[in-house]
Amino acid sequence: MRSNSTTYRSIVWLGEQKSYRVTLLLGIAFLAILMLVLCPFLLANDASSFGRFPDGSRVAGLNVSKLSKEEAIALCRKELAGQATAPLDLRVDSENYVVSPAEVGLAVDYDNMVTKAYNQAWNVSLVERMIRRFLGKPRKIDAPLLQTYDKAKVGAFVLGAMPHINCKPRNAYIDVSTGAASIVSPRDGRDIDPDKVLAAVHKSLDSGSRTVEVQVDKRTPPAVTKVAAGKFLLVNQGSHTLRLYDGDKLLAEYPVAVGSPQYPTVIGQWKIVKMEKNPTWYNRGSTWADNMPPMIGPGPNNPLGPRAMTINGGGDLIHGTSDTGSIGYSASHGCIRMYVSDVTALYEQCFVGMPVYIIKASGQPNFDCSKPPFWWGKE
Repeated sequence: MRSNSTTYRSIVWLGEQKSYRVTLLLGIAFLAILMLVLCPFLLANDASSFGRFPDGSRVAGLNVSKLSKEEAIALCRKELAGQATAPLDLRVDSENYVVSPAEVGLAVDYDNMVTKAYNQAWNVSLVERMIRRFLGKPRKIDAPLLQTYDKAKVGAFVLGAMPHINCKPRNAYIDVSTGAASIVSPRDGRDIDPDKVLAAVHKSLDSGSRTVEVQVDKRTPPAVTKVAAGKFLLVNQGSHTLRLYDGDKLLAEYPVAVGSPQYPTVIGQWKIVKMEKNPTWYNRGSTWADNMPPMIGPGPNNPLGPRAMTINGGGDLIHGTSDTGSIGYSASHGCIRMYVSDVTALYEQCFVGMPVYIIKASGQPNFDCSKPPFWWGKE
């Protein structure tokens, strides 16, 4: 009985194997017939598609599927025109250092870019292409933007920018050099290897980008990070004006007279050290005052008018005057003259210790307003 059972199982196993082989052979035969039927169609489709980009092809982010090389180049020239004129931009913190494409020979290489993408798309075997067509899964091509540039000119641009990128710490300060007050924000000192910057630029350009985020190797924080500006005065000798500011907000502007070439008003950053209502004028022995009395008390004959504010710059004053014809000119003996009504109004806005900036002219301050004055901390 055991022998008969073994024989039966063997017959069943052989039958299963024979059935499996038959199924396998039938499957192979079906696929062969299917391929023989589809092969001419796939070959014809492949031949008809030759010369054009397959589906799923992109060049510099643009869809070039089913386009010829010439059509793809034309599309790229049209759609990438703005990008082709974009400058090379070095960015560090909130600063930008840019150069135009023409200055560094930077251009989009449309022909080579499209040709390389086309060759990549078709650089597969016929069998793989037919299988992909049959399965509806084309080879994905996403070619990056291809650029050419003059390495020597790019290197010169980077080296020219490095003295600005590498910098000492900058304290926050009030800038009056332009003739208008603005608060300059602090900036870290930066130390960056120029070779690293140049390598980053090459890498960016070679990958199709024109923007380089510069990585700082070492930072040194500034000592002063905030300016408590408050109210201050700005005297512009070039425009013969006095401006009252609160921070970078202009509150008032007045015409003034400033010192003549023979008796110039002191330039620099100062402060008000004395304020007087109905002041007394004292003769300090200047040559222009040889024929004047030792002092003149308050009243209509007083050269200082009804208000006077002394600054610590050579003892010059901001005061009223009855000589209204001098306003708007460089005609005083060093003091800053104002109309009586103007100095009376200004006086109420001022205080002892109030900063006073006096510049030569807009864009020509004749002193470094980013640094504390020489007298700072000595009084």
